[in-house]
Amino acid sequence: MRRFQFRLERFLDLRRWKEREWEVRLAHATGKVVLLKNRIAEIAVEIGASYGHSFTNGPAVDIHAMAGRELYVQRLAAERGRKTAELAVRTREMEEVRARYLEAARDRKVLDKLKERRAGDYYEQQRDEEYKTIDDLNTASRLRGQERD
Repeated sequence: MRRFQFRLERFLDLRRWKEREWEVRLAHATGKVVLLKNRIAEIAVEIGASYGHSFTNGPAVDIHAMAGRELYVQRLAAERGRKTAELAVRTREMEEVRARYLEAARDRKVLDKLKERRAGDYYEQQRDEEYKTIDDLNTASRLRGQERD
């Protein structure tokens, strides 16, 4: 029995390559989103940790240290705001890339299903031909056996 050859195999390979390309882009975009989320979480921890320090030196309160801490917290809050805005942009980009990836995957799956269907039809047809050949051989063998008798 001959092996099935899908006539659109090159198109299927191109679609697989395109899907893989979008998968890599999606992974890259997702990585950026995850890094931003992690940085925002780190900033929140840093802000919380900065409030845990005591600025008393005996009975006196260190005003300069408190002012420095407040400036540090303001800088962290501003950075968190920038990172949150960037996260919104990166999330939108990631969703766009995900949509393109899903489209490429759908296109590839369509050709995969077509290939599977045609391969199944081909092998079924080949099996039917093989059965016919075997049947013809058995019939011919029986006829030869009857002619000898």
